Amino acid sequence: MQLGHCRFDEAKGELVNSDSGETWRLPRAELQVLSLLIDYQGKVVAKPLLKTGDGKEQPLSDASVAHAIFTLRGFLGPQYETLIETVKGQGYLLKHHRSRKKDQMWFSGKFKRLIIIAIIFILSLLVSGIVLMNFSKPNSLPVMPASISTVKLTSGQTVDVILYSRTKTNNALLQAQGMQLQQSLSQCTNTSWKSVYLSLSHDKQVLNVTLRGEHFGQSVIRNLKISDLRQPKSFVSQEWLKGVEICG
Repeated sequence: MQLGHCRFDEAKGELVNSDSGETWRLPRAELQVLSLLIDYQGKVVAKPLLKTGDGKEQPLSDASVAHAIFTLRGFLGPQYETLIETVKGQGYLLKHHRSRKKDQMWFSGKFKRLIIIAIIFILSLLVSGIVLMNFSKPNSLPVMPASISTVKLTSGQTVDVILYSRTKTNNALLQAQGMQLQQSLSQCTNTSWKSVYLSLSHDKQVLNVTLRGEHFGQSVIRNLKISDLRQPKSFVSQEWLKGVEICG
């Protein structure tokens, strides 16, 4: 099952990012919710059904369902997170979307020939030396980490906490959230994560968190977004850390 740039392997309970190759082995709540959304794709799935599933397991809580939706959208990424729609007062809906095979149909027939002609024309200009100078722009420098800290767990395991900031205006707030995360990690006995990346949106309303690690020998990743419109802001809280299961 293709979901945006991710492929869902129901037999293995995994989401695989086809672009980056990253694999996420879904926890029970995320697997149960996503499987039901796919079974009823194009239809609203009520929260009670998402909670009970096939009835073989203990029902999920409302918070677990909401958190599962949040993390699934995070893994799909900003481009495809809207595939899972919240239907207020009813439940959630997985939208139909055009697969890559259908997208590739645009490159067949006349359209494909036009692309080839355009490429030949551009190459002929290059061979003739007719190249406009304003087409050549310097490459932008890569964004360098604002800081890299290594946290040592009680078991001796280490986790890198890496902060990214494009401007200096939000460094203080970003550093504070990084310190909170480091303190929480230092109290863990062990964790599946090897590195944690933090960055703030330009308006300082959203904290982006990316967790990378290994689970049963496979590379896993989780992309999370935390919004906080309050003042002062406190994106990383003990309640949030417990919910995302940072330890273990």
